[in-house]
Amino acid sequence: MTTPASDRATTLTLRRSFPAARERVFRAWTERGALQQWFRPGGRGLTVSQLDVQVGGSYRFDLDDGSDSMLGTYLEIVPPEKLVFSWSFASKHGVETVVTVEFIERGPSTEVILTHQRLTSKELLSSHQAGWQSMLDQLAQVLATL
Repeated sequence: MTTPASDRATTLTLRRSFPAARERVFRAWTERGALQQWFRPGGRGLTVSQLDVQVGGSYRFDLDDGSDSMLGTYLEIVPPEKLVFSWSFASKHGVETVVTVEFIERGPSTEVILTHQRLTSKELLSSHQAGWQSMLDQLAQVLATL
C-alpha cells in the first residue's frame, strides 16, 4: 500500500539499534524510574507525574521548568513488542498525534522503530525529529548504565 504524499509529509519514522535485550529496552519505555532518566526533551528535566501503562491508561510528563507537559493515552500495548500511544502537549490544545514504538529483537540487540503520525506541518515534523533523536541518544546512554 502506498502512503499518500500528504501523509508522508506528516509522519516521522526513526530507527535505532540498542545493544540491549528487547525486554530491557521495553521496560525503559514503561517504567517510571527509567523514563525519568532518559525521556528529557532537549536535555531538560521532567517529572513523570502520571504513568498507567495499560490500554486506556494515561501518562503525563511535566517539564521541570513548568513550560509544558506531554500527555496522552496508551492505545495498544504488546509487551515487549509494541507500544502505541496518543501524544499531545498541554500548551497545544486539541492537537493530538499518535506514536508507535516497535521493539524488534536482533540477536543480542534491539531495533526500535519509532513512527510519529499526524504531525500537522513539516515544521512540527522537523522539531519532533530533533527531539526524538535527542531522546533516543539519551536512552542509549541510560541503557549502557542499567
